[in-house]
Amino acid sequence: MGEPIVLILSTDATVTPRSIVERIRKHTNDQDRITLGNTGDQPESIGYPYQIHTKYYDTEVVLCAHGSAELSTVPDAILKRTEGILIYFDAKDRTFLDRLPAYGAFVQQHEIEFGILLCSALEESGTDGITYGEAKSQCTVLDVIELEPTADEEDNEVAGAAEATGVDELIQAMHNYIWSNVNIHRGNRNAAEPDEDGAALLSAGLVHETDGAGDADEDDDGPIREEDERIIEAELNGFERLLTEVMNFQPNTSNWTRNERLMYAEELAEMFDNMFEEDGDGVGHP
Repeated sequence: MGEPIVLILSTDATVTPRSIVERIRKHTNDQDRITLGNTGDQPESIGYPYQIHTKYYDTEVVLCAHGSAELSTVPDAILKRTEGILIYFDAKDRTFLDRLPAYGAFVQQHEIEFGILLCSALEESGTDGITYGEAKSQCTVLDVIELEPTADEEDNEVAGAAEATGVDELIQAMHNYIWSNVNIHRGNRNAAEPDEDGAALLSAGLVHETDGAGDADEDDDGPIREEDERIIEAELNGFERLLTEVMNFQPNTSNWTRNERLMYAEELAEMFDNMFEEDGDGVGHP
């Protein structure tokens, strides 16, 4: 089916979807172009591969710069692979608020869980343009990120030792989202391949347990003791519960705000860290 697509639209004639792609990838779009579903008089859709590398997983998505902000012009072939959507708007143009409900309905209809509205900077007052509160009230399923926040907002972020801002905040959000094709990092790439219930991985950890004197118990080649079996079973149960939480991350958090999802993702990441912490020999065990 191909890599997940992040559909990029712009309702601001002065900002093209391709320019947003360049800001995300942080280099020009001269290379790595992928033509996506251009037929007849339909607006051009150009894809650009974007690799995501994090501590926990690797993946690649396709940033699709679509030549029209009209949702009806997006080809079905692209929609079937779309897992994310970025919509750029001019915060000084209050008529955009009238279009927001349609965008929200589109996101829900196609079950797109990663959706963000982008703008240069939001306005403080409705008399000057669109405020954050107005944007969220018109469309609760899309978060909002300012690509060029005002100096006062940046100073507040620094003073509070807060998160990334601007395009870095967008990139961070993309890296924190769990895409359908992620390849989760293993705690130990050199350890024996686990069997279906993961017993090989957990048993490898037990082999390196030491006795009270600190010496490895290398002479015990007999059957696994009942106590060790209980430990393995408890660890397997904990691992299965954690996997269940990860698998249910998207449906369980679909109505949460982006910050709530990020905090929950960080909690899951810490749980993985605690369970697969690597020791000095590179063997991961709880």
